[in-house]
Amino acid sequence: MHREKLTPADLNIMTVDHDGPLPLYVQIIMSLKDMIQSARIQHGDMLPPEVELSKAFGVSRQTMRQAILRLVDEGILERKAGRGTFVVAQENRLKFYLDRSFAQQILEMGMTPRSEVLKIATGTIDATSPEPLQALSGADCLILVRLRFGDQTPIGIQYTTIITDLCPGLQNHDFNEESLYHILWVDYKLPVVRIDQIISAVNADEWHCSLLRTVPGAPLLHVRTAAYLENGAPIESSTSYYRADKYWFSTSHTYPAGGMGEDARVLKLEKEKI
Repeated sequence: MHREKLTPADLNIMTVDHDGPLPLYVQIIMSLKDMIQSARIQHGDMLPPEVELSKAFGVSRQTMRQAILRLVDEGILERKAGRGTFVVAQENRLKFYLDRSFAQQILEMGMTPRSEVLKIATGTIDATSPEPLQALSGADCLILVRLRFGDQTPIGIQYTTIITDLCPGLQNHDFNEESLYHILWVDYKLPVVRIDQIISAVNADEWHCSLLRTVPGAPLLHVRTAAYLENGAPIESSTSYYRADKYWFSTSHTYPAGGMGEDARVLKLEKEKI
C-alpha cells in the first residue's frame, strides 16, 4: 500500500549541477533511481507533481518531463491519467535488465538482493585483465568475485574488475551488502552511462554447478560486459554466469525514424512465469 502523496521536502531533493558534464535529465533520472533504491521513494508511492519537482531540481518543466518519461519507458514509473505518477509496485516488476544495476533490478522484481563475496583483491591491469580494460595497462584495479542472490536463490556469479584510479578505497566497502554501481555514483560521483554486452550460452561446469545449485551441464547465460563513464573511459568489466533454467531471455531493438541503422539495444531478462 502506497503512502500519501510525497512532497519535494519529503525527498530532500538537491538541485542539479548545471555546470556538470551530465545532461540535466540524466542527473534527475539517477537521483530518482537512487531514491527508489534507498527506499526514500517506495514502490507504489505517488511522486510530487512535475511543477513541484522541476522547482526542487532547479530545471524547466520540459526537462523534468523528459526524465519522468524516460523512467516510464523503463517501467520504473507509471503515469495514471487524472491521478499522478507512481513508482511501479514490486509485484508488477518482472523484467530484469542486464544493462543496469543488479541490486536495483532484483528489488524491482520483488526480491531482496544479496551477494556473497568469494574473492576481493587489489591489482593492476595487465595482459590477463578483461580486454576492454587492457588499454589502461598499469592502472590500479579491484578484482571482485561475487555470488549474486535474489532472496535465497542464487541467480548468477560475477567476476568483476574495476579501475580504481578515480575511486580510491573502493576495496573497503562491504560488497556483500552494497551495490557497486550505487557506490560509484553516490560515493565517488562516477555514474555509469553505458554498458556493452557480449552474450553467449555455456553449460555449467562442476564449480558453477555447485555454486548455482543446478544440475551438471545445465544451461547458463554467459555475459561479458564493459561499463563506461560519461567521458567514454571504461570503469568496469565483468564476466557473469546466470542460470537459464529459471529465467528466459529476449532482446529488443529500437530503431530511429529512418528504419534500421545505428540502434539502441535493450537487453532484458524476464523471470519465468511458473
